[in-house]
Amino acid sequence: MTRLSRRRLLLTVATTASASASLGLATAQETTFELGASVSGWQGQSPESIADETNPTLHLTAGKEYVVSWTNLDGEKHTFAIADGQGDVLKETKVVEERGAVQTVEFTAKAEMTTYFSQLSPDQMRGDVVVHRPTTTGTANATTGGTTNATTSPTTSATTGTKTTSTATTSPGDGTATTSRPTATTTVVPDTDNDDGQPGFAVLGALGSLGAFVYLLRRRGN
Repeated sequence: MTRLSRRRLLLTVATTASASASLGLATAQETTFELGASVSGWQGQSPESIADETNPTLHLTAGKEYVVSWTNLDGEKHTFAIADGQGDVLKETKVVEERGAVQTVEFTAKAEMTTYFSQLSPDQMRGDVVVHRPTTTGTANATTGGTTNATTSPTTSATTGTKTTSTATTSPGDGTATTSRPTATTTVVPDTDNDDGQPGFAVLGALGSLGAFVYLLRRRGN
């Protein structure tokens, strides 16, 4: 089984989350609305969020381009207009009275847009417009860094006086550990015994020096 490094795993998760968020945003923000016009009110047709609703609320994002397409359902005279809170018309279509006729209007969503209606039946054929601020989607960048050094405790050989130190270094971000070759430092420790368990040369030398010193004292005393 292939194991992903911590960095690659975080990047994969971040990319998947970002793609899912973008897909959800695109689905929620439709750019085309279809309506049916009748004297009883505007009939929502698409997208699904407004289907079969009378005078549905249109949710827009400021600065984004939209298209409203509407069909004359009853053969009466209708228009489509978008206005601000003061009732000033910002966008409109011409009068259509032929049943089945289709009109479209393209516009850029603006914060002052608050309502849409038919200028010939403004009381019955009126719906709300809600303009939202643009949403800024940040890209998640997952970055791991830093070097981890793990140093083992020094071990000392009792018989040879050799100290060995091993250092394991983890490369930044990829989780791969590389162990350097152990370095050995040899310390010479004087032996006090020979292989037969008898005093070594250092002890014998010391005894010889002591004997010579005693001999000299005796001669001087004579």
